Amino acid sequence: MKLQSLIPHKNKQLERQLREDTGALAMPKGRRVGQPGHDIAREHLLDRLDETGLVPFSGESFELPYTAKLYDTGKPHTFTNLVGVVPGTNRKLPPLLLGAHYDSVIDAPCADDNATSVAMNLAIAEMAMEWKLDRDLIIALYDAEEPPYFLSKSMGSTRFHDDHCRGMTFAGVIVTDLIGHDLCIPDLIEIPTMMKPLLPSTEKIVFMTGAESDGVFPEIVEEVSADHKGVRIFPTLNSYVGNLSDHHAFERNGHPFLFFSCAQGKYYHHKLDTIDWINFPKLAHITHFIADLLCKLDEFPAGEQADADDPVEFEIRMIRKALGPKLPLILKAVGVTMPETRDDLDELIGYLTGSVC
Repeated sequence: MKLQSLIPHKNKQLERQLREDTGALAMPKGRRVGQPGHDIAREHLLDRLDETGLVPFSGESFELPYTAKLYDTGKPHTFTNLVGVVPGTNRKLPPLLLGAHYDSVIDAPCADDNATSVAMNLAIAEMAMEWKLDRDLIIALYDAEEPPYFLSKSMGSTRFHDDHCRGMTFAGVIVTDLIGHDLCIPDLIEIPTMMKPLLPSTEKIVFMTGAESDGVFPEIVEEVSADHKGVRIFPTLNSYVGNLSDHHAFERNGHPFLFFSCAQGKYYHHKLDTIDWINFPKLAHITHFIADLLCKLDEFPAGEQADADDPVEFEIRMIRKALGPKLPLILKAVGVTMPETRDDLDELIGYLTGSVC
């Protein structure tokens, strides 16, 4: 099913919506846990979930509170995940889940970390209300993703999974973080100045991990990406980088997942992570791409295939498309082998991340 024929929004309208929701969350003093901005953000998101027409995931409220210690004081504190559902026509089917965290790491706007992802989730929720999906689409906005709660038992996505998802199966879990800024390959690797023109449109790149978690993902991601020229997907194994965001609990518990990110840009965890450096046309392209992916997973769900094979051939094809036809020249110039095997990819990703894979 082609999403573009289903969306009533024009791109400019979608961009405006994404900008409005990102701006509402990207307050000057942020939305760090325990601070006034966090409460303002929560109330805004509750209103948005309600006006979008979602139903609560559990009970009569979108709020799923839990108690843990506040890091600053050591005292008990009420944290709150916000979770709604776009009901499917057959609610007995394994659901889809789209998740992102809404807290900030510092008392600053933190627009791309992670207001842009939350804005995207809200936009997709509005679209999905018109789709008539077969299965439920869960929209999960997590609390307490940022340090010092990151990967702890108090992390919002971990508590959501452990408190509410034990025994559930999913048709696919998609998590996003840091998806609104342009990616600059020369910021990641040192390449000769004369080679930089050979890497056109790298700002369109979006990194993805998790294709190895289910055999259905490589084919679907490659098929959907072919219809979205404004996005270039760069897939890697999740083990190359580790659990960098809210897919952690789902990966740890063996659920089929995909994680998308534009990586840690120059304003990562910085006071200049404001709305001014967000590329909203790119964010709109990513929104359409992930919405299409969800539609495809509704029809061809994850979780029904045998253990996934190593998606190395898929990764190599997608990386070549993402970096362009001059990739062999670039890699030769920096002394890296053009990837043909998993060992070659180990070398390439190790070079990009500054580590040994």
